[in-house]
Amino acid sequence: MVNTWATWWRRRWRGEQASAAVSDGPAQSDVAAEVAARMAVRDALGSLTRRQRAVLVLRVFDDLSEAQVADLLNCPLGTVKSAMSRALATLREDPRLAELMERKAR
Repeated sequence: MVNTWATWWRRRWRGEQASAAVSDGPAQSDVAAEVAARMAVRDALGSLTRRQRAVLVLRVFDDLSEAQVADLLNCPLGTVKSAMSRALATLREDPRLAELMERKAR
């Protein structure tokens, strides 16, 4: 019995220390909210046509000019402008993104 007790006592972890104050603040990052936001953006981008998505990605994420995008997509400059305009209008009207923006504003 003494040996069992001594083994149990030796293996017990005693590294935890009590702190003076407990942090009751919110968690540093809400993983579920981040995943929901990514899904909302992905779904909203999925509602665009292929050309609109391509123009949006090349203009916003790759930071290319309208002329460069037109050359890459082999289309007139006016097509790039109209596709970008329609893509942004579609994203502005998307209820998933509107809900996401309302949550971020709070």
